[in-house]
Amino acid sequence: MKLKFKRRIVLPILFLMTMPTLILSISFFSRMQKIYYDNVVQNTENFFNLISERTYKIKDDFYSEQMLSSELSSLKKLGVVAYKGDDIFYTSLDGINLDISIIKLGHTENKRYEIKKKAYENLNVSIYVVIDKYEIFFDVLNVYKPYLILIIVSIFISLQAILFLIDSFSKPISILLEGYNDVITGNPKNNIDIKMEDELGLLGEAFNEMKQQIAIGSNKFLQMKRFNEDILRSISTGIITADMCGKIRNYNDAASDIIERVMCLNEKNPKIIKILVMQINETIDRMDSVNRIEHFNEYNTKESVYLDITTALMRDSSGECIGVICSFNDITNRKKIEESVERIDRLTSLGELTAALAHEIRNPLSGIKMSAQILNKRLTSHLKASEQNLFEAIIKETDRLDLLITDLLNFSKPRIPKFQIIDVFEILNRALLFSDKKIREKNTIVSINNDIDESQVYFDKGQLLQIFLNIISNSLDAIDTEGGLKISVEKLVYKNDACICVSFEDNGCGIDKENINRIFDPFFTTKESGTGLGLSVVHKLATSNNGNIEIESIESVGTIVKVYLPKYRGEINEY
Repeated sequence: MKLKFKRRIVLPILFLMTMPTLILSISFFSRMQKIYYDNVVQNTENFFNLISERTYKIKDDFYSEQMLSSELSSLKKLGVVAYKGDDIFYTSLDGINLDISIIKLGHTENKRYEIKKKAYENLNVSIYVVIDKYEIFFDVLNVYKPYLILIIVSIFISLQAILFLIDSFSKPISILLEGYNDVITGNPKNNIDIKMEDELGLLGEAFNEMKQQIAIGSNKFLQMKRFNEDILRSISTGIITADMCGKIRNYNDAASDIIERVMCLNEKNPKIIKILVMQINETIDRMDSVNRIEHFNEYNTKESVYLDITTALMRDSSGECIGVICSFNDITNRKKIEESVERIDRLTSLGELTAALAHEIRNPLSGIKMSAQILNKRLTSHLKASEQNLFEAIIKETDRLDLLITDLLNFSKPRIPKFQIIDVFEILNRALLFSDKKIREKNTIVSINNDIDESQVYFDKGQLLQIFLNIISNSLDAIDTEGGLKISVEKLVYKNDACICVSFEDNGCGIDKENINRIFDPFFTTKESGTGLGLSVVHKLATSNNGNIEIESIESVGTIVKVYLPKYRGEINEY
């Protein structure tokens, strides 16, 4: 920038200063050359006239030729050729590069030379004078050489003076430019030093104050930018920003993590991206906020993931819409809590109803069973085989209804757990022993993975056995012949508490994803002969013992049931 500034100043000034001088010098030199040429021509004419006068008075040819030769020798720096008739009697062509035959013609196409001719008829003599214009040019140049040197020296001195002045003026500007470069490169702390007491010095001081203000403002801006970036990087909420055309502009790490959880990296049209873009475009079209809760499945585990997605318009300080901000939270845990609360409310209401109904049904049911047994005993000898089967069917169905009522009572009002220190593997082996007949009938391969040293939990022994028996029975019902049941026991931290997790993984028919959220609801079953209370009771028993149960399932692949049991922690549990 400095060189451009100098060039823009120096070249116009140099042009304005030198061009008039050069034009005047050239005009003057041309004028002097013209005058010198005219003098040479005039002297030549005068010479011709003088010869005419002198030869006119002399009658003797010899003396005329002698006098003519003497006069011609006085024409210095001019080419001279004299003919007497057709014979040359005098020639002086030093430095003249011209053929004599051309000179005799009286004219030449060579612009360097000009030929003057004079004929004297009384003497039969013709004189040709050749004027060398180049010689005239150099003669004039030699005469005015000191003046030309003086002009060139003056121009050079003036140029140096101009360069000095411009350099003195451009140096402060260069310092300002260096300060400007410091500002745009992010280093506004270095002050500039212009050692002048004029307006440029005041400009330098003002520039330093401006740089200090810029440095303060830049630091505040950078701190605010880092603070905002730290917020976006630290929060668990996914943030995506888009322009008013719906084009994604930015996103934070949480958004990337959540999206990667529920999509395959090689998926061409991921569901989550499609839903987010559609909601952003809907906000742009409606010019209003949009809030929805969407359901997805994790790519690896296929577990349910619920996202609370909100899109709203972004506005600048003037209120103009500049884009759309999309925020989404993983509310899976909240959704599970809400579903648990809703289930508890349903179960509470249902429990109160079933408890009342169970007591009202059990009393007449006992009378029916007793009457059927007495009649069957008294009339045995008088009954046919088909009639005997009817009494046995009545008694059998009465027992089945009594069992159902017992399940209802256990569900509606289970007994208070009796916490004690028990070994998980002891209860697990007992449950497998009770299920051995069904395992052998299904020809099921059961494997147990034991990778822990301490397997003591604080739980009700009978209720834990009931939980394991129910889960194993459901797994065996879902498994085809020669299936597999894998049981693993491990220690882990669940909801900030140390626990032991017992997982039952089968390769059975699995559970439809539409039914996965209803499996703990009472009376919900997909079995033809099921009551729909088994898993409801299991869930209630697990939670009443400070544990929990979770089920993951993929239809036609299998099911994993995880039972979280509180680990025995010594006096903390007993207290």
